Amino acid sequence: MIEWLILAVVVILVLLALYYYNRLTGLNNQAEADWKLIDPLLQQRLDTIPNLIAMAKRIMKQEMDLFNGIAKAREGAMNANTVPEKIAANKALGGMLLNFYARAEAYPQMRSNENMQTVMEQLASIEDKIKYGRQRYSYTVKDYKNATMMMPGVLFAGLFGFKSDKWPYYEADEGARKGIDAGKLLAE
Repeated sequence: MIEWLILAVVVILVLLALYYYNRLTGLNNQAEADWKLIDPLLQQRLDTIPNLIAMAKRIMKQEMDLFNGIAKAREGAMNANTVPEKIAANKALGGMLLNFYARAEAYPQMRSNENMQTVMEQLASIEDKIKYGRQRYSYTVKDYKNATMMMPGVLFAGLFGFKSDKWPYYEADEGARKGIDAGKLLAE
């Protein structure tokens, strides 16, 4: 009778060991897979942001070129002394104003604006994917930590070499908490 009891305890311990080994291995593999989904998205975001900034600069440059052109044409018209100078200067100013009105009417359809909108949508999509990936990763890390730190899993985790701190939670760094200075980025 005692032999059967000892055998039952050994079988239960072996089954528990197999269960926890498989559970910990599965959670470890899931955490690794979840991170591998996030990592390329983080790189894609890093690659997309310079495109967004470059397009914003280009749009701003186009608009600044137009406004500077209008200001120069106005100054030329104000400084014109002779009739031919006034005609030429006001013709240039009229051309700049026509360009301004045409651009103002077509602004939402400007090609550069469409490109920027596309990049902004891509960036928003990447951010959504990163958010989802972080949530999934955090849930897996929580499950892994619970399995390695709670009884009786902690015993088996130690036995099989699973460490509770192997997978850190994803946390924003201090720089991300402060935000960015868009004016500084656009001035570069």
